[in-house]
Amino acid sequence: MRSIKLVNKWVGDNYPCYCVAEIGGSFHTFAEAKRLIDSLHDIEVDAIKFQTFEAETITTKKNYFNMKATGKISQYRLFKKTEVDKEIQKQIVDYAANLGIVIFSAPSHMHDLKTISELELPIIKIGSDLACHIPLLKEVSSIGKPIILSTGMCTLDEVKTSVNTIFDSGNKNLILMHCVSNYPAEISELNLRAIVTLKKEFGIPVGFSDHTLGLDSTIASVVLGANIIERHFKDIKNSPNPDDAHALTKKDFSRLICSIRNIEKALGTGEKIPTVSEQKNLQTNRVSIVAIKNIKKGTKITPDVIDIRRPGTGIQPRFFNTVLGKTTKKNIPKDEPLDWSLFE
Repeated sequence: MRSIKLVNKWVGDNYPCYCVAEIGGSFHTFAEAKRLIDSLHDIEVDAIKFQTFEAETITTKKNYFNMKATGKISQYRLFKKTEVDKEIQKQIVDYAANLGIVIFSAPSHMHDLKTISELELPIIKIGSDLACHIPLLKEVSSIGKPIILSTGMCTLDEVKTSVNTIFDSGNKNLILMHCVSNYPAEISELNLRAIVTLKKEFGIPVGFSDHTLGLDSTIASVVLGANIIERHFKDIKNSPNPDDAHALTKKDFSRLICSIRNIEKALGTGEKIPTVSEQKNLQTNRVSIVAIKNIKKGTKITPDVIDIRRPGTGIQPRFFNTVLGKTTKKNIPKDEPLDWSLFE
């Protein structure tokens, strides 16, 4: 499988899971954004993502949200309330850069690409709402930056069309994100095995953009091979927003990263061999062929003088019938593990 480099870190099967914190919607002022960035710097996320949009171009004024997190509400009014001034976007990009944190954004319209370009962001995220926006995908591909493409609400055929559009435009630096576009998402609808399907189909890194409550589904995605995860991030001191329900606090995001790193250690290489500690323990905790009576030199071994017991330092049990009938060339004390050197 191909690996993709995002600034200073590789993303792929042979590398640690890349952890992205989504702060879009979780701030309205630079002070609120700074609070979020400082917290994420403390817990060492791999990257921060925000959103670049204008209410005028992201939706019509007759379109409504009708989700658990929002209720029925005008999309235009909500986006107008949460859109972030270009100057604040520049401030947060500069602030994150000064801290050495990778930060990038997701445009919501062709018009937003100008702002993205001016901010000189190293990665471009395409949200699920634009996953089938072929003209935009072509334009984004031509910029030449790595692309992270969310696939919520998509069929596999639609993903194929979008991937081929990007590849045919000459950009091979693509990462896919499995996603369920519901806020919060229901556990029963996650279909995490789609991560495996996408990896097999396209041979590129695949991650999981998670909008569920809690940490379980994100952790499960890593077990299934997610190369990158994305979770919304919040600070309770900031202004409330509809994503708060499924967004993680600093404490929870830190626990998530710790769990992911522990899982990566636990998954190992897949090669089935005894571990370093088992190499030691198998000597005492395994079984082998041992003498259960004092056996004199010149004795032919019969079933009544040997048994299979701990420790594991003697002849392996699979050779039990081979040992039967062999003649000893020295005395063997009771409880002694048998060794081939004891026989003629």
